[in-house]
Amino acid sequence: MKKQSYLMTFIHFFFIIFLSFSSFLYAQYPASSKPSAGLQYQFARWPGFKKAAFSITFDDYYRFQVTYATPLLDQHNYKATYYIITNRVGQGWAPDWDTVNLLASHGHEIGSHSKNHANFLVLSQHPEFADSMRREFTDSRDTINSRVPSQQCETFAWPFGAVSPSAVLSSENYYMACRGSSNYFEGPVPVDFYNIYSQHIYTCTPLDSVNGYIDKILNIKGWLVERWHGFRVGNDTNGYEPVPIEEFEDHLEYIAQMESDLWIAPLAQVVKYIRERETSLLALIDSTGNTVKLSLTNYLPDTMFHYRVPLTLKVQLYGKMADVYKIEQGNNDIPFNIYTEYGIPYLFFDAIPNDSLIVFYLPDPAGTDDQFALNQEALAYPNPFNSSATITFNLAVSEFACIRVYDRFGHLIRDFSRIYPAGRNSFEFNGSEITGGIYQCIIRTRERSLQLHLLLTH
Repeated sequence: MKKQSYLMTFIHFFFIIFLSFSSFLYAQYPASSKPSAGLQYQFARWPGFKKAAFSITFDDYYRFQVTYATPLLDQHNYKATYYIITNRVGQGWAPDWDTVNLLASHGHEIGSHSKNHANFLVLSQHPEFADSMRREFTDSRDTINSRVPSQQCETFAWPFGAVSPSAVLSSENYYMACRGSSNYFEGPVPVDFYNIYSQHIYTCTPLDSVNGYIDKILNIKGWLVERWHGFRVGNDTNGYEPVPIEEFEDHLEYIAQMESDLWIAPLAQVVKYIRERETSLLALIDSTGNTVKLSLTNYLPDTMFHYRVPLTLKVQLYGKMADVYKIEQGNNDIPFNIYTEYGIPYLFFDAIPNDSLIVFYLPDPAGTDDQFALNQEALAYPNPFNSSATITFNLAVSEFACIRVYDRFGHLIRDFSRIYPAGRNSFEFNGSEITGGIYQCIIRTRERSLQLHLLLTH
């Protein structure tokens, strides 16, 4: 058991390093273009191609958070995350469950701050407390789900900020993400989804410093999570580290000036967007007749948590696609805009992954898939696929092509390298014996390099 615990800790450490490296790469190349199935496209780092993401979180569920802070949020239509201690709801300084439901009905997220505000660092150090630690996770989550039926409890905040690697590993069984208490800023991908950085606002934190956090996150184009506790109204205080409510109000006014550049959303919404952005794939399905049909998919499981946050996309248009006059996903019309950058038209719109096909409507026939692919040098079909996909590509002359398929960790999966004749070539990638996920096919010749992202769904 001890050896297994060390192994799990090592795996978790490796995963953190991997995410950190991913975050670094994203920071260097923020507009990561994903060529796939005849498309050149980008997922926006944040919805609407805004510069940064911002979340307000409240700990402990103090009365002044509801009676004074929440009305100020509502004036701006900002949605926050309230981390509640379930055994204290309706007692002393914590409002009752009717108030919790009212917050949820207004679109605020209700998260777990444990059942009894337990110290998970202490619990995790004593094997005899293992069941108590598990129940702090599960009982608080299940109580919220039963008492607040309008939404699902998906995130957790560590009480005291006290956490250990074993507690983190345990939390992954019950929550989509956990907010920590390290006073840092996140990049486009958190270093650890189960100990997300957050910036605490203390009683003595100057307002200029609090507003400066917004300036900094806009500069680094990352994600700021603010952590608030108590408030002061006149001479009356309620909660730990009470901040004058006037400072909170002034801070919201400052945020309002930055709305055009900030995506303001509860913590769970931001986590879902990031995970969808990092795992989704847009693929051409059909371009015959007067429509172009696309699929937007990923391999995120939808059993425990519901990933339904729309992704913002930028798609390069080819030929008659620039005449699109309507976009649908299922029975819903999707608003869109067409912009021209350096003479190339691009389409901007939001769509939900793992939903219905995205359909572009054109006034004239789009042509066949082959005609659409004339603008492209490589194509995979079908994509996504559940067993095998046919990959086709063009060569101007007969030559040696280095063709390899890698998994998301860079491991070589298949090698199709050989001399191919001039013209249209194809080969089959059989994925029936490998696990589902995103794979990358790289085709290299003497003069060019092509990339395709493949999504295996079984």
